[in-house]
Amino acid sequence: MSAKLSAAAAALQALSNPTRLAILAAIADRNQRRAPVVLGELGFDLRVVAKEVGRLTEAGLLSKVRGQFIADLSPLGGLAEAVVEATALARAIPPDSPLRRYLVHGRIEALPKRPADLDAMAAVLCTLLPNDRTLTEAEVNDHLAQAGDDVAGLRRLLVDLHFVRRNGSAEYEVIEHPVDIHS
Repeated sequence: MSAKLSAAAAALQALSNPTRLAILAAIADRNQRRAPVVLGELGFDLRVVAKEVGRLTEAGLLSKVRGQFIADLSPLGGLAEAVVEATALARAIPPDSPLRRYLVHGRIEALPKRPADLDAMAAVLCTLLPNDRTLTEAEVNDHLAQAGDDVAGLRRLLVDLHFVRRNGSAEYEVIEHPVDIHS
């Protein structure tokens, strides 16, 4: 696991507790209003607040500056980025590939219009499918659901561009196609 993904997991773990989330929100609100943060005034038992503030600090979401707790919500943007980069398509498409412009939050927002980009995207979609066996339509749908909401459209694209062969009514087989996804 990458350091970025590990940090994201730690932040998500810290935010998974409703008390910690409420404490972080209260501190962020007071910071925004430029009001002093008094731990005893956050509406929780002081021992609970002290323990949870420690966990939020360890996760990089709080820091103490000149005796005041400061909420640092900037790691949340990095957290979202780390989660997106862990998606199947983001792992399959290099960061410098022009195919990235068709993704929103690691999923296909719109299919490319340019034939070369469409072929390259189909090749990437094929990497989500096991190519060592025949797949049912439901299995193909499950794999393509990682890429976008219109699984039927994505499945049809792969068949129409001859990346996947449809056998009978609902059996699918990946056809090997070497395509450069960097173009």
